[in-house]
Amino acid sequence: MAPLIYVINLDRDVERMASIRANLEALGLPFERLSAVMGKDVPEWEKLVDMSAYAWRNRLDTPRAGEVGCYLSHLKAMETFLRTDAPWCVILEDDVEVLPACGEVLRALGEKDDWDLVKLFNFHSGLPVKKRELVGGHRLVAHLTRTTSSAAYVVNRRAAETLLKSMRPITEQVDHALDRPWETGLRTRGIRPMPVVLAPVAHTTSTIGYQDKKKGRPLGKAVKLFLSRAKKEISRFGYGLWDVVR
Repeated sequence: MAPLIYVINLDRDVERMASIRANLEALGLPFERLSAVMGKDVPEWEKLVDMSAYAWRNRLDTPRAGEVGCYLSHLKAMETFLRTDAPWCVILEDDVEVLPACGEVLRALGEKDDWDLVKLFNFHSGLPVKKRELVGGHRLVAHLTRTTSSAAYVVNRRAAETLLKSMRPITEQVDHALDRPWETGLRTRGIRPMPVVLAPVAHTTSTIGYQDKKKGRPLGKAVKLFLSRAKKEISRFGYGLWDVVR
């Protein structure tokens, strides 16, 4: 039985939707499109953010409306999933390309209950440590250092229920909020080699507006940000070591 696949897509992003639709249909993978949340259209979206915590954890003091929309879109996907009886689902952003091996990788993932959230794509190596072999040379891994991206991942019901609680209020960007296993207790994993990559359309279209010019930060802000990130990475590494051997 094919897993549930949700594709998050803004109504205006027809080029991205056409790209991933052709990709998934070519692989014979059924999916459901979820209309993404437009952050600027959310009334008083600032009230959904813990501004003091956000300023402590992030380079900017406040998130962009587009980032909030992306964040809420992922919560919407998890809420939609939990209204079904499915044990787990795949959540994709619309700028990825699913590789032919992904279907078999997903099948192999479903054979054991040894994960809660699995990243199918991420930036940074994360110092992967193998947990088990999957199929076709792919491995399920635990990460000892950070990985980023919310572009493609798998969640089971425990993960979705936990994240819907832990990710409110908003305190950081969505890919970082998904990846706090030392706080959530989730068995967070990755796949090597990754069965999902960024599609060419990801480099030619931009929907949220993450890119802005880096500006110098006051010394106090820089120190606070360094301390916040250092604490997070120490926690991640310590939890990762324990997770590898448990």
